[in-house]
Amino acid sequence: MINKNLSRYIDFAFCLILLPAMIMLLPIEKWLVNNSLFVSLLVVWLYIIYAVHRLFTVPLFFQHKKHKFWAFAILFTTIGATYMFTQYQLEHPRFFDQIPSSHAINLSKKMQTQQQAVWFLYVLVTTFSIVVGLLTELSRQIMVSQEIEFEKNKAELALYKAQINPHFLFNTLNTLYGLVITKSERAEAAFVQFIHLMKYMYSNGTKDKVALKTEVEYIRQYIELQKHRLNEHTKIFFSFQDHNESRHVEIAPMLLITFVENALKYGVSSHKDSNIYIAISVEDNELRFTTQNNIISPTSKEKSAGIGISNCRKRLDLIYPKKYTLDISERNNQYLVTLILMTDAMHSN
Repeated sequence: MINKNLSRYIDFAFCLILLPAMIMLLPIEKWLVNNSLFVSLLVVWLYIIYAVHRLFTVPLFFQHKKHKFWAFAILFTTIGATYMFTQYQLEHPRFFDQIPSSHAINLSKKMQTQQQAVWFLYVLVTTFSIVVGLLTELSRQIMVSQEIEFEKNKAELALYKAQINPHFLFNTLNTLYGLVITKSERAEAAFVQFIHLMKYMYSNGTKDKVALKTEVEYIRQYIELQKHRLNEHTKIFFSFQDHNESRHVEIAPMLLITFVENALKYGVSSHKDSNIYIAISVEDNELRFTTQNNIISPTSKEKSAGIGISNCRKRLDLIYPKKYTLDISERNNQYLVTLILMTDAMHSN
């Protein structure tokens, strides 16, 4: 498809180069000598045809059905006007020098040739203008469609971001509530950590991208907060391979936390030994994020597929289309999540 500026260049090229070149292929000098007014009107008429079809006929075809009638009306009007031009030639044969009547047959053939030349120019100009008009109009409609889709995706993404906050608050407040009702000495420290998490959430939650290290630190603080509600049966192992390759990587904020929440919510037991593994690394142009936790109950997988995971999948589709893989599975009584993001879609500009 062609954009607006390119279509203008095509218009200028046709009007200033192509059309004059086509006209010069005809015996235009002889025509000018015998009837310069008619030739001038014909040239002006050809430019009018091009402009009318480009600006009115083609756009009307893409509008409501009633407008298509006007498009056909304009097209047939130009055909009728062109026919009048050819008739004018026949009624006023002044393009040639005066010739004897014995050569009337030759004159008729020459007039027929001129008539065909006018129709040829008309068809050529009309076809070219309609083709350029169609390409321009189709390109415009595609751009409008893409803009509408972009705004739709933007609105959906804003909705998913808005859903993160209640989900995060619900899980975290449950932890704080448990510490308060048990009168734990860790409640005060947990509230301080919660304040820091809230500060991060409202400072970065609305951004499109944040530094990966910043997001990792947020996850680390969240894990420390959640440890306040755990006993000796549950152990959390968190690792982040920090090296030069991850220094300039950015990621959508609060994207990975959904899987961390899921592991800490459904992989914890108060009476069984349970290990939770969370790992983040950047290598070979890929960000790899994994979580692994014990399946404490048969329903944990169903619960984990709730609004948090569903929300995260939709955000991934919108932010990293065709640039990520997400695998969620059960194996050997373990719940496994592996998310791989292409870092070429995440580097800061």
